[in-house]
Amino acid sequence: MLESLRDEGMCFGCGSRNPIGLKLVFEQDGEVTRTTFVGTPEHQGWNGVIHGGLLATLLDETMSQWLWARNIVTMTAEMTTRYRTATPVGVKLTIEARRVAERGRLLQMEAWVKLPDGTVSARATAKFLKVKPEKMPKGALSFEHE
Repeated sequence: MLESLRDEGMCFGCGSRNPIGLKLVFEQDGEVTRTTFVGTPEHQGWNGVIHGGLLATLLDETMSQWLWARNIVTMTAEMTTRYRTATPVGVKLTIEARRVAERGRLLQMEAWVKLPDGTVSARATAKFLKVKPEKMPKGALSFEHE
């Protein structure tokens, strides 16, 4: 059931078949999930700077992947993003996430974007709510194989 939530490969963040997706590949390193991303001019807001909404997407996706890798089905309930410095296009970014706390159905996560010199350019904290796959929104399972 869990794999059927993503078996099309069309996730915007990690889907390998999504023609406009980010095609992120994740690794697990103990209690940290990590990916890398190099933005191009198509990803910018200000000239030469990655769009803040895309940075928020990278942070959200990395936190979600931490949960997914541990077979925890959730939906983002709340996320706060803090931008500390401009994040340039054309450099290899490292995005990492970890769990901060868990109480009942609520998990608190954090993630950060690191520039090649180790500077953290953006950070997010988020709350994720555990959901049962059978309770996912109607469209979420529309491509499930029978």
